[in-house]
Amino acid sequence: MNKGGHTLKLFLLAMGLAHLVGFFLYKYDQLSNINGLLYSNGTPVGGDFINLWTAARMELTGQAGKIYSVADFDAYQKTLVGGANLGLRLWAYPPHSLLFVWPLGLIGYYPAFAAWSALGLIALFVGARRFGFDRLETAVLLTSPATILNLYHGQSGSLITALVLLALSARTSRDAIPAVAAAVLTTKPQGGFLLPLLWAFQRRWWMVLYTGLISLVILGFTIAIFGIEPWRDYLTDTLPALSDLERNGTGPFMAMIPSVFMAMRIVMGKSDIALVVHVIFAIMVGGVFLWRLWHVRDPERRAALLLLTTVLVTPYIHNYDLALLLAGALIVARRPWVAGGGPFKAELPVILAWVLPQFVLFLNTAGLPISSLLILPLLFLA
Repeated sequence: MNKGGHTLKLFLLAMGLAHLVGFFLYKYDQLSNINGLLYSNGTPVGGDFINLWTAARMELTGQAGKIYSVADFDAYQKTLVGGANLGLRLWAYPPHSLLFVWPLGLIGYYPAFAAWSALGLIALFVGARRFGFDRLETAVLLTSPATILNLYHGQSGSLITALVLLALSARTSRDAIPAVAAAVLTTKPQGGFLLPLLWAFQRRWWMVLYTGLISLVILGFTIAIFGIEPWRDYLTDTLPALSDLERNGTGPFMAMIPSVFMAMRIVMGKSDIALVVHVIFAIMVGGVFLWRLWHVRDPERRAALLLLTTVLVTPYIHNYDLALLLAGALIVARRPWVAGGGPFKAELPVILAWVLPQFVLFLNTAGLPISSLLILPLLFLA
């Protein structure tokens, strides 16, 4: 890496540390006025982690069959927060996710939240290093706004990014780790749905086969342990409720989504039109992705294309998922003509990828939801 690229990474790391301090100071009053599991404004500490812990506790108390009944999930969750109304909350991940979350129900809420947060950071570190990011690039990822927001909201964005990087990290023709990571990614498929396409272009058919076989084993264990009822409720109750929330719901989450779909919802207020526009945009971006996969042979550039395309075509991606975007941007920053371009030339899109998890909040709230258009230059730089 030349001097320009090293300077860019040092700049992003310094900004990350400053953002961490500023974020803590901004949230200090909220963090210092906690009552039980809730902040003073009635929202749960750890954000959406309350949903994971609720699902884990329901598993351990023999109520796994009720997790995907939205009404039963809400009723049980209220017993954990003293009857407080937390709004519409549900466990949105498919039933085979239950195989992985139950251990967190064995311990109290705050120890479990700490363990979940540590898991995300450790996984992101391991995934970044195995993929090939150096120590400075990894430090930039771990201190970025996307990672800090993921911790604050108790979300899975860091873990999903780690799994995608692991799935992209094949070292030999029979490396099993990418297939295992991709199989686990089926619990949040919008993170890894492009991997089979990449592997097809790389002619790594065994990876597609192994991932499919591992996924079938996981699904088989899920049905054997929990039965078919969770899948039935997931498809008929949870998914429709989640879809209705994303298509018609309002609230702070709208400011957190940088997709074309949410941009059109904010501008036009009509989810059907928004979805059509997003699909057209996704098809065009997907076409660019396939075209460049055909012509590009460098594995790093292919990985960057996959990461950036995933962010652009996923309609419900949130700002705490954007470590995916930053990982793609860091790969782009490795290209000599980018790394030496100066902060107001080719480096600017990389810096923008770093700041976008916070910037999207401002843009969407101000009625200027142009985040996807700001990401597009990175796709072409890749």
